[in-house]
Amino acid sequence: MHQTHSGSATPAAPAEDKAMRHNHYRRLLIMAVLSLIAMYILMYAMVNTVDNIYPNFNQFYMAGLMVAPMVIIELALMRAMYPDKRLNALIITVSVIGLFAFFMLIRQQTAISDKQFLRSMIPHHAAAILMCERASLQDPEIRTLCENILSSQQAEIDQMTAKLRELER
Repeated sequence: MHQTHSGSATPAAPAEDKAMRHNHYRRLLIMAVLSLIAMYILMYAMVNTVDNIYPNFNQFYMAGLMVAPMVIIELALMRAMYPDKRLNALIITVSVIGLFAFFMLIRQQTAISDKQFLRSMIPHHAAAILMCERASLQDPEIRTLCENILSSQQAEIDQMTAKLRELER
């Protein structure tokens, strides 16, 4: 609807209405891309120190795995904003394929070379260290377990970091 000079509302022109609808789809794409980037970065929140942040394919696969259902949920919950049923069906199909593809990339460890493996495992181990360092644990057995985790995970991080440096030469 548009406001006229007299203040009364008039319906939007069909071409303008179509452009506005396509703008919603463009924003959905932008939201998906920005969410992928945000999720990729935010997964490193579990790392105990910046030194243990290593960009890797597994983090990208996980971010993609999370974005795919987010797009489907957006289309389902905000149906009025996305009236093009054929385009919605296409987007949902692509999202389902993406969901399955990212799931399989993770499960099959596709493109995970020796270096990519180490780049994935260092942040993973660093997350275990962070949890043990920060959790308010009361049970003595769990506290002992965490002490062991701290030393073993740090030793493995040190070993993996050294090996990664060697492989990157």
